[in-house]
Amino acid sequence: MTAVVTVAGPAAVPSAASADVPTLVVVQDLMSQTTIPVTSRNDEDSPASWLDETLLSGSRRGVTARSYLRFDLSHLPEGVIRSATLRLTGLGAPACGPAVGEGVQVRRVTGPWSGDFLHWGNTPGSTDEDAQIAAKGVTPQCAVYPDTVEWPVTGIVNAWAGGAENHGLVLQSPDESTDDGLWAFSSGINPLDVIPVLTVTMDVPSVPSTRASSIATHEDGPGTWVAGLTPRVESQVVDPAGGSLTAEFEVEHDPAAPGQGVGRIWTATSAPVSSFGRPSVVVPAGLLQDGWHIRWRVRAHNLTAGTVSDWSAWNAGTVAADVAQITARQVVPSYESQTSTVSMSLTPELRATVTHPLLDTTRVVFQMEYDPDAPLQGTGLIWEKTVLDVPSGGQAVVTLPDGLADGGLQVRWRVGAYGGPFQSGWSDWRKLTLDM
Repeated sequence: MTAVVTVAGPAAVPSAASADVPTLVVVQDLMSQTTIPVTSRNDEDSPASWLDETLLSGSRRGVTARSYLRFDLSHLPEGVIRSATLRLTGLGAPACGPAVGEGVQVRRVTGPWSGDFLHWGNTPGSTDEDAQIAAKGVTPQCAVYPDTVEWPVTGIVNAWAGGAENHGLVLQSPDESTDDGLWAFSSGINPLDVIPVLTVTMDVPSVPSTRASSIATHEDGPGTWVAGLTPRVESQVVDPAGGSLTAEFEVEHDPAAPGQGVGRIWTATSAPVSSFGRPSVVVPAGLLQDGWHIRWRVRAHNLTAGTVSDWSAWNAGTVAADVAQITARQVVPSYESQTSTVSMSLTPELRATVTHPLLDTTRVVFQMEYDPDAPLQGTGLIWEKTVLDVPSGGQAVVTLPDGLADGGLQVRWRVGAYGGPFQSGWSDWRKLTLDM
């Protein structure tokens, strides 16, 4: 089974995967961190520049050039390195053809260097151990070879993974005493599709896990309230080996409240996502009841590798549905008729008291629409108004704007309250006749 993951950025020490843990093949493209060309003409007064768009290697007319590259391998997962390939976009070569002169050698740098101040006199040392040579002609004038040049650098990357200091790579002539010509490549400050790339292919053990399992909740001192009777449960699923992952969720009665029920209430598995994805599921209606004490947990499945994580720790909370209470609805001024409330004003006040046991303030929404029992006057929503930061137990008040309604108009109105992850749901509709 093979999973291919491309990551910009990331070497960890490779370790042999346990024989009983499935592994996936992970391919990571690492973009160059720092690239800089330096020539024998660069000195302390004229150092090399990491802003150069072209990397040079070789010798011509007494000038020798090298280019230094650095890659950050710190985020590679643990695993066994199968192969590593350095790939550069060629801009020019000394001549055309499938092989040109001595080519370009890639060597492992053995000493530190800085892109801020690098010149020929302080270039770091390098080793020919595991060094590789490529000699492919890539000048734009060569119609057959205007593409990339690759070097197999598995031995160099394994040396870093085995403990050698990662000071990067150097491109240079295999024999700098010859005048074999200059090679040119695209540097790291160019667009991403042409910058130097180090591709590392690894066998990585599949070790799925979950992070940050959650339900929409509200914290109230030591208590956790689950928002609503159909909450959404989500988690992050992670596997260094990549692959296709799902999250399996489980909700059950809290053993601390045995009088409400015992054991599992519901379980479900999410749709597949990639590693670091955040799958979620919604608890179906009819399973939870207001005031129930529940707990939930999650585990990750890697469908590609056939592996599964341990269950997460339990999280617990109390189900809270429609916790905001809407009372004392009034129209001022008004009186009650046999069929509806009648206002003696076209711009009355609408009032409602909203109490929330968990929050200090709520957001209150008033809505008014045409009375469906009088369709000749109109249909649908007429007006909506929101009042912010209404204190719990306080009264929200709005005034119908002038010119909204004509005398004798039959309408109905309702109120909704919102706060934190909770909402009250709408109150029932109440009929209102606007009359002078």
